[in-house]
Amino acid sequence: MPGHLRVACVQMNPLHNQVERNCEHALNMLKKKEHQLKGVHLLVLPEMIMTGYHWRDADHIQPVLEAAQGQTHKWCKSVAKMLSCVVCCGVPRRKGRKRLNSMIVTSPRGKVVEAVDKVHLYESDKTWAEPGDGFKSVETVEGLPVSPVGFGICMDINPADFKAPAEKFEFANFHLQHNSKLLVFTSAWCKNHPDDKPEAFAEKSDAELSQETIDAWLNRLRPLHGKRVIFVCANRVGKEELRLLGRDTDLCNQFCGTSCVISLEDQTVVKHLSASEEGILIADIPVPCG
Repeated sequence: MPGHLRVACVQMNPLHNQVERNCEHALNMLKKKEHQLKGVHLLVLPEMIMTGYHWRDADHIQPVLEAAQGQTHKWCKSVAKMLSCVVCCGVPRRKGRKRLNSMIVTSPRGKVVEAVDKVHLYESDKTWAEPGDGFKSVETVEGLPVSPVGFGICMDINPADFKAPAEKFEFANFHLQHNSKLLVFTSAWCKNHPDDKPEAFAEKSDAELSQETIDAWLNRLRPLHGKRVIFVCANRVGKEELRLLGRDTDLCNQFCGTSCVISLEDQTVVKHLSASEEGILIADIPVPCG
């Protein structure tokens, strides 16, 4: 479709520490929608989607940390070639001696062309990961009809350590300065902070949780409101035990789903999925320019 960007987001509930099963499940989800995915430019998957998100320490996560030939990397390369599109997927990554919460960007030719590292670590990351060197926006990504392209991973959108002044908007202002027209966001956005009191873990309806999640993202992107920028987010669903973080509790953290495409020019939600169900969002949007 000339002048349009076709995007797809996978919203999935992975099984913790079952990379092979999760890769197979994600592929099956795509195959069921293969006809609708024809002509897609960009496929986005959530943060650490093939491994699960909560890990108690570096030793715990070590078996699923990936280098360039890891299972998630191979999956992305294969799917990028299968769909002839750019694939962006979250993965815990090993780079030399560093352990990083990353997003890999794979071209339609099946080559990893970018590795984006999470800069603002969340409590669940700090048990094992080191922060990346800085936010990333790239002038062009092979296969995408829009540029520049900015990237972010979950907590990156928030103030650093929740201590930086909220009005600094570090992430949004970075992409404003770099003129990013497309923001690719991979996430494992949680309903609760791991240290919340038990009563804060009360259930909420899908509609309520989705609205709170979208409101939170839009609030953190305020410097980009009125700009011709498209925000594309893949966020996971399901629950994980806080015990996986080493916490002595029976509580589980719920992930907020609501994978979405939002036009920041007028803050219109073009399309979004529910807060709890697996699915694939597919949307055609005009290419932002000017």
